[in-house]
Amino acid sequence: MMLLLIFAPLAVGLCCLITGRSFRFAPFAAYLFSFVISAAVLVSGNVQALQLVDSFGVSLLLDPASAWFVLLNAVVSMGVAWHERYRSRHHYFFVLLVLLHGCINACFISTDLFNLYVVIELTTIIAFLLISQGMTTRHLWNALRYIFLSNVGMLFYLLGVLWVYQVSGSFSYTGVVDAPPTARALIMVGLLVKGGVFIPGLWLPQAHSEADAAVSALLSGVVVNIGLLPLIRLEAFSPDIEVVLRVVGFGGIFTGLGLALFQQDIKRLLACSTISQVGFVLISPAAGPLYAFAHGVAKAVLFLCAGNLPDRNLLKLRETRVEWSLVWPMRLAALSIAGCPLLIGFAAKYAAGAPFSGWAQWGVLAASVGTAAILTPVILLPGGADRVKRVRGWKAPVLMGCVLVVLGLVFGPYKWEAVVKSLAVLFLGGMLNRILLHRLLHVPLPAGWEKLEHVAGMICITTVLLILGVYAV
Repeated sequence: MMLLLIFAPLAVGLCCLITGRSFRFAPFAAYLFSFVISAAVLVSGNVQALQLVDSFGVSLLLDPASAWFVLLNAVVSMGVAWHERYRSRHHYFFVLLVLLHGCINACFISTDLFNLYVVIELTTIIAFLLISQGMTTRHLWNALRYIFLSNVGMLFYLLGVLWVYQVSGSFSYTGVVDAPPTARALIMVGLLVKGGVFIPGLWLPQAHSEADAAVSALLSGVVVNIGLLPLIRLEAFSPDIEVVLRVVGFGGIFTGLGLALFQQDIKRLLACSTISQVGFVLISPAAGPLYAFAHGVAKAVLFLCAGNLPDRNLLKLRETRVEWSLVWPMRLAALSIAGCPLLIGFAAKYAAGAPFSGWAQWGVLAASVGTAAILTPVILLPGGADRVKRVRGWKAPVLMGCVLVVLGLVFGPYKWEAVVKSLAVLFLGGMLNRILLHRLLHVPLPAGWEKLEHVAGMICITTVLLILGVYAV
């Protein structure tokens, strides 16, 4: 079953490439298979493991943690494929989509450093081809920028992997525990770049906002998670790594919030929010898979709907009536990310903050208020009237929004103190936006900080800081 999660989508994609046709239902069958298998693992709690090469630690693992990520991949892939069927897409797009689905599944169930490197690089190449689909100068430069910075991160990762193998003679995650601190830091920085976390993730706002809406949904909803699950597993093996990644996670949360405060463009706002939300995934490894699922589905809904908005400027959208079929999915998704009760984001936010006490608990609370504040303009988008032309492609976001509601009702938590706290956070976030933060939309950020050379330099500086941090711990 684990091998089929990888090879079924790849076989469908290769058949479509060879025949030159896009089979209508075959990709959906592959997505549905991933959905059923991952849901069965979550319900039963079973763990499936497969050792491929015993002497080198090469293995696959499908447990509840990876099942959440595979389920996320299935839901977002089905939603994007269904949403794009209305558009005059070349069949090449759907071929790349199903190939990407199989490679991402491989990332999620691989539990060794070597396999992970191979499938992450395959995923990067397919994501590069998807980003460049527009074939304009803007799309091509954005794709080249993405693959260059990704490869910079993976170069550090590969150096760390070789160092781990030299010390332990194995590619298993357990070898990272006994590896030198420098090797651990190199592996972490490579995965942080792929996950879009903190300073190594500053490439993300431009890459995700400039891509086509469907590609942005895939990037922010699923692709960033290929770097997060390995980090969660490494946290479980090493308390030292957990301490460092918790600090990095909090840094990413507030960095993303700080950038989002100044964004007038709704897609850039959502992209900066992704930097913040992936930080939540890392600060609490036990709740990380659930949080990644809740955020990934909601963010995919927001990006799919943003592609159909009459304008991307938040200030203009306040004066423009938006079709209700877009407003309600966006409100549900934004409220879920903000932690509104009865939505899956509420359960994820509660689980992420549960392990903390003292200053860390106040930090999570402040971050939650900030998340509600930056998403308030999306939650309060004005609904449209009958004269507004109904957009096409609204059904997939609506059904994905229903997933947020249904799973929110299933997972709870049904505690009065949690509900009251969540409602207070939403109220404070809304008031903060109305009183203060909406004025920051008129303040431009300094130009040039997103240039390629600056982001690459910041990745290198972060590598040095991580090495020092791992040694200190």
